[in-house]
Amino acid sequence: MMRIFDRYLGRQVMVATVFAVGVLSVVLVLGQIFKKLLDKLVEGTLPAEAILKFIGYSFPWSLSFTVPWGILTAVLLVFGRLSADNELIALRMSGQSLGRICAPVVGLALVASGLCFWINTAVAPHAFAEIRKTTQQTVLQDPKAIFRPDTLVDELNGFFIFAESKREDKLRNLQIIQLQPDRSGDRARPARYFFSREAEVVAGNVMKSREITLNLSDNFMMGRAWPREATAEELQGMSGEQVEAYRERLRVEKEGMPEVDPVTSEFSPLSVSLNKMFEKSSQLRVNGMSMGQLRVGMANPAALAVEGGLVPSYSAMLTEFHRRISFSFACLVLAFVGIPFGITAQRRETSAGFVLSLVVGICYFALIMLGGLWQDAPDKYPHLWVWLPNVIFGVLGVVMFWRLQRR
Repeated sequence: MMRIFDRYLGRQVMVATVFAVGVLSVVLVLGQIFKKLLDKLVEGTLPAEAILKFIGYSFPWSLSFTVPWGILTAVLLVFGRLSADNELIALRMSGQSLGRICAPVVGLALVASGLCFWINTAVAPHAFAEIRKTTQQTVLQDPKAIFRPDTLVDELNGFFIFAESKREDKLRNLQIIQLQPDRSGDRARPARYFFSREAEVVAGNVMKSREITLNLSDNFMMGRAWPREATAEELQGMSGEQVEAYRERLRVEKEGMPEVDPVTSEFSPLSVSLNKMFEKSSQLRVNGMSMGQLRVGMANPAALAVEGGLVPSYSAMLTEFHRRISFSFACLVLAFVGIPFGITAQRRETSAGFVLSLVVGICYFALIMLGGLWQDAPDKYPHLWVWLPNVIFGVLGVVMFWRLQRR
C-alpha cells in the first residue's frame, strides 16, 4: 500500500510544483520586463531579438527563486488537502509513521535541491550575465536609445540631459547641465547650462570613440565662473596670513552672486563622453560571476582585473559564494517547514495554501537578501547571514515535525 501511496503523493507534489514554478516564473519574468524594458518597449528602441534574448535568459535565472517557492506551495497545498480529507489520519491508524509518509516528499526535495545547486552555481550566474549584457550592450550599440522623452538622463560623464520630446534622431527643447569636478574629484559643480530648441544626436562608431555628439541648433548657454582653488603644493608655499586671506577670498567668491556669461548661437556641437556607460558595462558583478571566478577572486582579486572590469570586494564575493550554496538547500528546508504547516492548516481552499506560501517564502527570501544588502559590509558578517534562513526555518521545521510525530 505504501508504494502506491508513495507514487500517488510524489505525483501530486510534482504536478503541483511544476504548475507553481510555471506561474511564478511567468510573474517574475514579466516583472523583470516591466522593470527594465518597459520604457524601451513603448518607444520601440529595442530590437525584437534583444527582447526575446532577455526573456530567454530571464526564465532560467528566475528558476533559482521559483523552484524553492514552487516546492513550498506544492507541499502546503497537497498536505493541506490530505489533512482535510483525513487521509493522513487513515495512514497513521494503519501504523505508518509521519516520517515514512513524508519520505517521497523528502526525496523529491533532495532532488530539487540538487537541481537548485546546479541552477545557482552554473545556470543563474550565466543567465544574469547575459541579461545584463543584453540590456547594456544594446544601448551601447545604439546610444541614441538612452535619450527618452520627458526623462532625465544621468548615465553620462559630467552631464545631466533632459529632452521634452524626441523624433528619430532629433531632440526637442533640450536642457543640459554640464558638471565640472573640483580638484579632488569627489564633488561635481554645474559649470555650464545649455538650452537648445532642437538637437541632432550623432553617434558614429561609439565602440571606438566612446562618445557621441549633440549638434545643438538655436541654443543658449550660460557659464558659471567658479573660483580657482589652490593645489596642495600651492597651499604649502603660502604663509599663514596668505592662507587665511586665500580662504576668505574663496568664501566670498563662492557665497557671492555668480557671474554668468550668456552666449547664443545658431549651431554648435557638444561632445558627450560615454566612458561611464562603458565602465559600468565592463564592471564585474558578483551575481554574474561563475563559481570558478569567485574562487579565483577570493584567493587573488588581482587575477580578475585582466578581464577588463572593476573587481568586487572580497566580502561581496565571499557572501555570493555562500549564498549560492545556502540557497541550494532552500527546497529541502522549505519542504520540511511546509509539511507541518500544511497539515495544521487543514483547509481545502487553495487560496489558504498560496497565502501561507507567500508569507513563509517572503520571510525566507527576505533573510537571504539581507545578507546580499550587507555584502560590502564585512563587519556585519554577511556570508553568515545568508545561512540564517536555513537555520531558523530548519529548526522550526524540526520542532513542528517532532510535535506532529508525537500526536
